[in-house]
Amino acid sequence: MICHARRLTTGKRYNILFNLSVKGDLPLIAIQFESQQDCQQVYNKLTRYMSKYTQLGLEVMLDIEEGEEAATIFIHYEDKTIDFYDSFHPLLASVLSQHVIETKEEDWLLEIIEEMFHFKDPEEQEQILSLACEIINGDRDDIPTIHCFSERENFLYEAFAKGIDEHTVFYYEPFLTFRLKDYGEILIDCIEIAIDEYLLEQEYQNIVESLRYFIKTAAKNMKELHLVHDGQFSFYNSSFKEISREEKEFFLESALVFEGELDIEEMVVSPLVSINPEILHIYTDDVDQGIIYTLQTIFQERVIIYPLGVFQRVT
Repeated sequence: MICHARRLTTGKRYNILFNLSVKGDLPLIAIQFESQQDCQQVYNKLTRYMSKYTQLGLEVMLDIEEGEEAATIFIHYEDKTIDFYDSFHPLLASVLSQHVIETKEEDWLLEIIEEMFHFKDPEEQEQILSLACEIINGDRDDIPTIHCFSERENFLYEAFAKGIDEHTVFYYEPFLTFRLKDYGEILIDCIEIAIDEYLLEQEYQNIVESLRYFIKTAAKNMKELHLVHDGQFSFYNSSFKEISREEKEFFLESALVFEGELDIEEMVVSPLVSINPEILHIYTDDVDQGIIYTLQTIFQERVIIYPLGVFQRVT
């Protein structure tokens, strides 16, 4: 592998290209960047990756030219034994794809949040962006539709692979502007889901706060209540007698109901908050279950959690 780094001034550019042409070494690919920083970062990544392929005999010459603002990477693929499209071409498309994700993606996501969906508050922007990054990186298993976002690298890779040929001048920023429509649609879809999750989270927090305020100010209708979670939820009083449907209906505060059209026997949070026990004993083997977490958030220090087997022993 041949890997040369030459920093060329604009005034010397045509002389250097002329000399290379005379020698038969005219670069096959020129990648032009409007940002010197982007150019340098891509160049550094290429040289690092290429150093790993030395033992394979891959022969590539790299040059970098920096003008007053713009910069260009010149690539001359010299290997005669390995086809360009089977070796360096996939590497180049991959490096450029990863560079976009690392340097542009969050900025574009934030731009979509602000310009397309009109969230101007910096704190809101940050929360939505954080959710979007979790979603697009596949860190939210609770959202079943996010699997498509893991394919975004493939969209970028295919776009760069189609845009770069063996003999070409490739303009990086115009390519990002005009040739990444599919990738842009993925980012928009991601933000839409992130905003939905953000609004749901805000609604959840408001509900929790109102229920927390209620249990602090309302009368406590039971000293103790035992809640058993064994796939479904069952209510028991301090004597371990199951609380009936009629009792739940008697205590239920209609203003607290947020579970929609659920039957009262399927409700958990609203009846519990309406009863407002001084101490809530919860028996479960799934402490991470969503309703259990919500009850802990509402009742806080008034909750005591036990393994399910404890209830089976005491009854």
